[in-house]
Formats: sequence, structure tokens, C-alpha cells
Amino acid sequence: MSEFWAATLEETVRSSERLARIQTQTRDVAGWLEQYTDAAPTSSNSGSANVPFQRWFHFKEAFSPKFVTDTLSSLPYQVNRCLDPFAGSGTTAVTCRMLGIGSVGVEVNPFLVDLIEAKLSPLPAAEFCLNYEKLISSLDIDIEDEVLSPGMPLTLVEPGKNGRFVFNLDVYRTARAILRKSQKLEPQQARLLRVLLGSVLVTNSNVTINGKGRRYRSNWQERKRSGSDLISSLDAAVDTAIADLTKFSGLSRGEHVIYYGDSRTVLTKVTDADVAIFSPPYPNSFDYTDVYNLELWMLGYLNSSIENMVLRHSTVRSHVQTKWATTAHQASSARLNDVLEALRQKRVSLWNKNIPEMVAFYFDDLWTIFNQLSRILKQGHHAVVAIGDSQYADVHIDVATILTESIASLGFQMVERGSIRSMRNSSQHGGGFELSESCLVFERST
Repeated sequence: MSEFWAATLEETVRSSERLARIQTQTRDVAGWLEQYTDAAPTSSNSGSANVPFQRWFHFKEAFSPKFVTDTLSSLPYQVNRCLDPFAGSGTTAVTCRMLGIGSVGVEVNPFLVDLIEAKLSPLPAAEFCLNYEKLISSLDIDIEDEVLSPGMPLTLVEPGKNGRFVFNLDVYRTARAILRKSQKLEPQQARLLRVLLGSVLVTNSNVTINGKGRRYRSNWQERKRSGSDLISSLDAAVDTAIADLTKFSGLSRGEHVIYYGDSRTVLTKVTDADVAIFSPPYPNSFDYTDVYNLELWMLGYLNSSIENMVLRHSTVRSHVQTKWATTAHQASSARLNDVLEALRQKRVSLWNKNIPEMVAFYFDDLWTIFNQLSRILKQGHHAVVAIGDSQYADVHIDVATILTESIASLGFQMVERGSIRSMRNSSQHGGGFELSESCLVFERST
């Protein structure tokens, strides 16, 4: 065979292989998206336990990729760059990557920033596995692995405080030893291992986590988790992540940027986007830094009580777990004024006397976000928000109406409102499904 025909045949074979890889990749992406087709509600992360990337870490507050794909497909213009000011577990960014669309996100929780970056970044799987096996096989426990960092809650490790502790000593020191050894890995590999270690902490603890924080398991004193149990869980998490990274290794990282920090200020770094898709905290007085308290402290994202306080003050003012500084009110809404007056009238009945001020601050913060979006989004483009109502002392907070009135002066007009689901009210209000969660579509009209 001549050199010409040999080269031509070789190129044909390579082209066929490349086409096969592209076709396989396309099927993989389609399958990833279709796994959410029947998931309900689209605003929740329900059904994510077996979906690549989403299964790395259980994130209760997330909306589903279907919410993102449905939104993008309904827009009357092409989207090249999508913005999520509250990036969370990275659903918007990961979905955009699957679709070949650029994205930019902002997230205030440093652990979640690493989680998103790990999902988006290609990584040499074989090399990571080899380094992980070496790390675990040579793992040694140092005396420093048993010591609490300054500011760490005493209840993190036995003997704890008042007889209660989150981690048995063997689990705690094993986790800290893995974290210490991981710092010798290449930064991208160290980040992935840190994220995966974070994903198995709660499983190997004496507590469970819900939207309001953590509570001790039933009969937790008899639940003797060990360092070996932690490593077994981590082995499974590594296998899962490597399977996902390998299956989708053909995807380019693309134009994806994640900013770490307070969205109220960090959005000034974003120059433009075609659409904003996000779900901000609800005015339900949940402090989400508490929800991720274990990961933040155990993985070294927090190293002092001052750092913990700074992080809390960098969040949207949707809770009363910290004392907020008084600021000038920006949000102007007749409905908000009525709600605030009703709350003040019932202040003595409220479980926290600062709730009226917190509600006012909350809408001021959302106004600040939309003030930035009025610069980032072009006229005729949209901000799509999944958001929920709240209620205190029988005073209903109609978030959709208040937000619509508040941002009208910024040139945003609500063009569509759809009900996503009904949320269960808190037990102090009877626990019924009385509060609505809505998808609000705002168009920048001026």
C-alpha cells in the first residue's frame, strides 16, 4: 500500500473513531438530561441520587437540570452565556456545560465553590486513582489530626460537650489525616478529594442534616463509626466520581467562570449575560452556613470563629442568626410596607423580635441583585427566579408580589408567573401545605 493511501486510511480511521466518540458523548449528554424528565418538582434536587455529577453531594436546596433546560428552550433568543448569582451545587453551570453553553456563577460558600469547580474541571482519572490509592495505603495518624482547630465547636469530636459529639474520635482523626495528606496532591486533584471527603462526612457522623441544621440520630451512642468506615465510604465516592469524569471526559470545560464571594458585591465583576437563572435563599430564617457547618469546619474552610462570622455576614439577609447592620432601604413596595407593619404589630408573638427588620433587609438585598442585573442583562432579556413565600405569626409574605413591585423601578417587568409546588408550613403554623413556591420570569423592559 502506498504511503498516500496508508495515510488516508489512517486519517479515515481516526475520523471514524472521533465521530463515534462524538456520537457516544451526545447520547451520554442526552441520557444525563433525560434522567430528570420525570423528576418533580423541577425546583428540587429530587431524583438526583443516580445522576452523574449531581450524585456527588446531596444538595437539598437545588433545582433540577430540567428547570434550566426548560427555561433555556423557552427563551425567544439564543443564549451563549447564562448567569447564576446563587450557584449552590452548580446545577446551572453543569447543565450549561452539557448543552455547550457558557456560564458564570457566584457562590458565597467556599466548599460549594470547590464542588462546582470539581464538577466542571476535566481531570486525569487514572492518575487521580493512583495517587488516591497511594495516599490511603500510606495514611498515618499524627497527633495534630486529633486536635481541634481554633474556633471549632467542641461538639465536633468526642468527648464533645455535655456528652454529645458529632464524630467518633477515629472518624475525626482519619478525616483530618486524609485532608492533611491531600495537600501534597496537585491542586485540582486535592480539590476533588476534599469535595468527595466532604460528601461522606455526614454519613459517618452521629447526626443528620436538614434545612434547619443538624440533629442527633436515634440511638447515636450505639452507632460506632470508625475510620475504616469513613475510608470505605470515600472509596465508593471516588469510584462514582471517576466513573462520571471518565464517561464525560470528551466534554470541554468551556467558558465557565465561578466567582467566590457575596453576590451583592461580586456581581460587579460580571460584565454581561444573556439570561439569569437562579434561586436565592427564601425569607424563611434558615442560615445555610449552619447546614454546611460540618464540611466548612472539617475541611479547613473555616479556621476561626471570626471567619465563621465573616461568612455569615456575607450571606443574603434571610435569617436572624446574626445581627445585621442597618442599611438604607432600597426596596419600595406597598405590599412590603403592609407586611412590615403587620409584623411589627405582632412583634411580641414572633419567635424572634428582629424578624420584621430581617424581612425588610431581605428585599433590599434582592433589589441590590436586580440592580446589578439591570446592567448585566440586555433590554428584552430575562431573569428567571425560583423563589418561595414565607409566614410569621400568620402574616403571609407574598414574595412574588413584593419582589415584582420592588424591582419595577429598575426596569424589570414580570411577564410570567408559574406555580412550582406548595411548601409545607412550619409546625408553629400547623404544618400544612399553605406556602407557594413560584417560577417568576422578569423581562428587562427598559
